[in-house]
This record gives sequence, C-alpha cells and structure tokens, in this order.
Amino acid sequence: MSWTGSLEDDCTAEWAGLTLRAEEMERAAWWWAVYDQATGEVVADSHAASEVARNGKRARSAAETAARNWLLSVQSSDSALERAREE
Repeated sequence: MSWTGSLEDDCTAEWAGLTLRAEEMERAAWWWAVYDQATGEVVADSHAASEVARNGKRARSAAETAARNWLLSVQSSDSALERAREE
C-alpha cells in the first residue's frame, strides 16, 4: 500500500476498493478514516477508536489495520452467505 500526499499533514491511500485517509487535526492528534470507494460509506474512523493516534505513522497504521479488519469481516460474511446458500 502506498500513501500519497504529505505524510506530515494530510495523506491518502487506495487499497482493495477502499480509500484510507490520515490527517493531523491538532498538534499530536491525528484523525484517520477508511471509506468504501463504491458507496462512499465510512467503514471505520478514529472517532470510534479507543486510542488517539499521536502521529502520522500511528494514524496510517490504525487506518491500515481497520481496513484489513473490515475486509476480513466482509470476506467472512460472504463465505457464511455462500455456505447458507449451499445448504
């Protein structure tokens, strides 16, 4: 995954149909979010996270982790749906 933009202020990455963003909102407080590109829906963001990202590296890492987790949950849901159809 490759991040573009300023890694010290506002950056974006695209991966597997998702857009990941990270932006410094205040000194030592970063916001991050993961969007579904097809729907524009926010699938995860820092507002729902229990930990505050204190720098860009942590914000990007949190966004990447959230994206992976969301993709795994979607794949798991799709597999369960297919198994139910087969029964």
